[in-house]
This record gives sequence, structure tokens and C-alpha cells, in this order.
Amino acid sequence: MPVLQEIALLLLWLYLVAQVGVVVVWLIHHHYARQGMPGLLAQRWSLLDLWLGLHLVLLLTFGALLVMGALVSTALLFFSPSRLYALWRAGYTGDTTPALFWAGILSVLLMQSAAFAAVAIWYTLVKYRQDTAEVGLSWRWEALRQGALWGVMAFPIALLLDLLSSQALRLLLGSAAFQRLSEWERQTVSLEAQLGSLPPGVLMIAFMFVVAVAAPVGEELFFRGFVFNVLRYRLRFRLAMWLSATLFALMHVSLQSFVPILATGVLLAWLYERTGSLWSSVAMHATFNLLSATAAILWGGQ
Repeated sequence: MPVLQEIALLLLWLYLVAQVGVVVVWLIHHHYARQGMPGLLAQRWSLLDLWLGLHLVLLLTFGALLVMGALVSTALLFFSPSRLYALWRAGYTGDTTPALFWAGILSVLLMQSAAFAAVAIWYTLVKYRQDTAEVGLSWRWEALRQGALWGVMAFPIALLLDLLSSQALRLLLGSAAFQRLSEWERQTVSLEAQLGSLPPGVLMIAFMFVVAVAAPVGEELFFRGFVFNVLRYRLRFRLAMWLSATLFALMHVSLQSFVPILATGVLLAWLYERTGSLWSSVAMHATFNLLSATAAILWGGQ
């Protein structure tokens, strides 16, 4: 599938997830609102802000990619027009080199992580005027140590859940349908299946930075620091934990990996609540991603 189509498909999927997820959250909240809890338009930690925040992430990601594409295209137009033509042709036809493919994917992931972080910081620290300690951003080495330990323990559990959920899907869908689903995910949304084509050197270092640093920081700021806290202020802890984890899993756009990502999201929310530090969930997320990426690279993306 052409790179531009893959990016458009990913953004469309994220948009649909934003709609469905927030509608479900709103329906559940409406039930609690009848019991006297704050309404949808509450001034602080509002579910309306959650809906807007998800859309802002998509808008910022798409806008940043457009700006970056315009800057790169302008530079190539002046200094190397032939490369600009080749770049656009590759994007439309799907005839891309591994370096071009990974440069595009890493750009999307990096912009998305930055958008997650920006939206979460704006809502919590600017609009809500929360102190960094209130949302768990005070620096604590102990939280990092605990998070890293939980990340190491969560990795084999997630592998087991991934194996079990894959077998359950195979039984539920049938071998033929499961094979088609696996092939579709390998060709569209599964980075692990593409890691065999990741060129060594700068792009591999950039990939490890994005998955082990940028993505954990951005996603934890957003899904735990913002989404979970919004739900925590409006709903009971367990419901907030599971709903935030569900949105977290849906955003990863993988049916086969939905269960292990859901379980990881639940554990991340629980750890954040238990320690009161967002750095514990960041460290756990970073450790988990680092182990996953390293294993996938060593196994050749198979």
C-alpha cells in the first residue's frame, strides 16, 4: 500500500476511534450524571475536553506532517527537483525504498507523540492550572526504578497474552479469516512485521528513540496524565482505568494485539494511581517498548 494511503488510513482510523470511544464514555458518564455527579460541561476535567483533546491530537499531527512535507518539498524544489518528483511518485505508487518508508513512519510517530504531549500539557498545566505534582510530574528516581521493574515483568506476560489472544481469534474467526486479518495487519499497521526492512544506522537509532523515549512520554502524558485523570474525576477508579486502557488499545490499531495492549494499559493506569507519579508509567512504558523493539529486531521482524 502506498505510504500516503497508509498515513491517511491511520489518521482515519484514529478519527473513528476518537468518535466511538468518546461516545461510549459519554453514555456511561450520562448514567452517573443522573446520580448527581458533575455534568458534561464541567469547568475542570470535562469529558467535553476529552473529546476535544482527541481531535486536537489528530489535527496537530496532521498539521505538523503537512508543514514538514511543505518544508521538505520546498527545499527539494530549489536544490534537487528530480528527487522531489521521485519522492512524490514513490508516495503515490507505493514503490518506496526502506529508508523512505521508515522516514515517513517515524515522522508520523514522532509528530503524534509531540501532539499527545502538547495537548495533555496544555489542558492539565495551562487550562486546569494544575501543579506538576498534582498530575504526577514531580521528578522521582524511585518512580523510575519501579516503572522499569514493572516493564520487565509486563513484557513476558504481554507475550503470553498475545499468543493466547491470537489463538482465540483463530478459533473465533476461523483459519482463513484469521490469516487474512494477519496479512492485512502486517501490510498496514504492524511495525513489527516491517522491522526486517529497517536499515541499520541513523534510522535504527531514530526508531529506538521514538519507541523507547518519544512515544512513552507522549502517550503517558496523554492517556494517563490527561485521559485517565479526566475519567478518574468523573467516574469510579476501576471504570476510569479500563476505559482509558481501552482507548489506549484502540489507538494502536491492532485487533490481534488488542488484549495485551489493553492489559498493559490497565497496568499503566494502576501503577500511575498507586505511585502518584507519571514517571513510573513512563518508565514502565519505555522499558516495555524497548524490550519489544529489541526482540522484534533480533527476530528479524518475524
